[in-house]
Amino acid sequence: MNKNLTKPPLLEFLEKIHQSVSVYTSGSPADYIPELAIVNPDQFGIALTTVDGITHSVGDSSVEFTIQSISKAFVYSLAIEKLGSDEVLKKIGVEPSGEAFNSIRLNDENRPFNPMVNSGAIACTGLICEYAKEDAFDVVIDFLSEFAGRKLSMCKNVFNSENLTGDRNRAIAWLLKNNKQFDYDVEKVLDLYFKQCSILVTAKDLSIMAATMSKNGFNPITKKRVISNEAVIKSMSIMVSSGMYDYSGEWTYRIGLPAKSGVGGGITAVLPSEFGLGVFSPPLDELGNSVRGIKVCQELSSHFKIHLLHSEDNAENCIRKLYDLSKIRSLHNRKPIDEKTLNLNGHKSSVIELGGNINLVQSDSLTRAISKMIDKDFIVISLEKVSEFTSGAVEILKAFLSKIDDKPQIIFCGLRNQDLIISEFYEDLSESADPEILQFDNLDRAIEWVENQIISICGENAEKGKGLQQIMSQPILQNLSSTELDSVKQNLELLEIESGKQIIALGQEADGIFLLLSGKVEIALDDGKYLATVSSGTCFGELALISPKEYRQANIFSTTSCSCAWISAENLNKIFSEFPAIKSKMLLNLSLILVDRLNKSNAKIALGT
Repeated sequence: MNKNLTKPPLLEFLEKIHQSVSVYTSGSPADYIPELAIVNPDQFGIALTTVDGITHSVGDSSVEFTIQSISKAFVYSLAIEKLGSDEVLKKIGVEPSGEAFNSIRLNDENRPFNPMVNSGAIACTGLICEYAKEDAFDVVIDFLSEFAGRKLSMCKNVFNSENLTGDRNRAIAWLLKNNKQFDYDVEKVLDLYFKQCSILVTAKDLSIMAATMSKNGFNPITKKRVISNEAVIKSMSIMVSSGMYDYSGEWTYRIGLPAKSGVGGGITAVLPSEFGLGVFSPPLDELGNSVRGIKVCQELSSHFKIHLLHSEDNAENCIRKLYDLSKIRSLHNRKPIDEKTLNLNGHKSSVIELGGNINLVQSDSLTRAISKMIDKDFIVISLEKVSEFTSGAVEILKAFLSKIDDKPQIIFCGLRNQDLIISEFYEDLSESADPEILQFDNLDRAIEWVENQIISICGENAEKGKGLQQIMSQPILQNLSSTELDSVKQNLELLEIESGKQIIALGQEADGIFLLLSGKVEIALDDGKYLATVSSGTCFGELALISPKEYRQANIFSTTSCSCAWISAENLNKIFSEFPAIKSKMLLNLSLILVDRLNKSNAKIALGT
């Protein structure tokens, strides 16, 4: 294998960024906390974790450093999770402050401006203390450990350093206590606050923690839900507006990702539904953000155009294919009279194949497309290539479908992933009595069901009973003389087969041909993959007509009670010996049957289905 293909392109890009950004030497480590001032300024690590659990790491991504203010975002989400957003909002605002992060000033309601400034973070820590009492630190570090996917620890030296030099934070805490933002002991609140800031993490940890937010609260490494989607959204919202100190406005303008920085040199950023990023480089700019960390995020956002407000979707691309059933059919093999009915009436039913992520506006586009088909009898909507419906899209489609009366009838197919919101969508639809919503596991079965309805409503009643009189209508026996037909009838055996029986097994010797007089059978592979359906008036096992030494290419099961005329390979040889022309006629008929199937397949291929 080419060695150039073994390294993921995303990792190569991170390596290039690491190399180019390493040359930046401006800034210096935080010096107002003595233990932070002595760290090695040359340390530089980048890690990116995708929502499917893959981490790409470069440089010093496994070097531990203290989380500092990055903890604010996660402890805030913990408070929302444990106390509810309404209770937290009573104590802590959500607006940018316009003040320094350590400002001793509250808003006009005597609340902290937001949870990312020190006053808001200390108030949030106070809420956790009141909730967990003496176990507060265990609750916090266990919670952050679940985000990181490993057991985290605390740096005692940094804690002691912060505790000894944290007089400004003490002033903030007493101001909060004076304004009744918490009732707990001030020193115990500060003890927890300094400890949470002193928790050790790595750039890789931060990337996994951010990826957990990106995955709506599911840790992509441990596969466990850490927090609710609501708490994640509210925390990321504050990260967008206030997560980067006084650089937050320009950060959103230039980079456009929810993020949080810390004076320990870390930055974590989130691209929802895609990845989490962690960067570590101790030198800070004058606003307290990692110089190299910001540069890494700028390069990543610019190169891949991942600003949250950048969109490449449009409202129409969710509809991948749109066609009726006049030419595109299911794999169901039908008798000529039913094919004629479908040729004449297939235009009365349409198929809409959807793909990708369906958002609110795309769902609205879909409803407009359906509105133009209101004269149809049936509309099949395929979700087989849909990865997700957003909540807004579900609401739009549900509201639209609830207004449809008797026509057209909507048929859905393609539910595959129970974790997707589509499953909730199906559950809601299944509870709806008006209109009746039918569901199929794949598109072919849905189309087959619609074809059956069209034949039932519009077809001629060509069924002549379960007897030998149906033999003459078999396509494989067309153009045989009455004498030749008599020879066929004398060499066949009538079979009655129960529903659910295996008639032919894959790999079995092709020892005869079946003429299906009534009922229906299904063709499938050993892995259960559905291939086609055969109904009365047609045949199956035709391979025996070509060569009895061949082996069956698929499994065939009866899906209803069936009546069959069975002609063994031995009896076929008798017939052909007595009337050699019968073999030529039957092979010609078989070729016409196969050409018809090929034409149907070509029509699907031409449409891209």
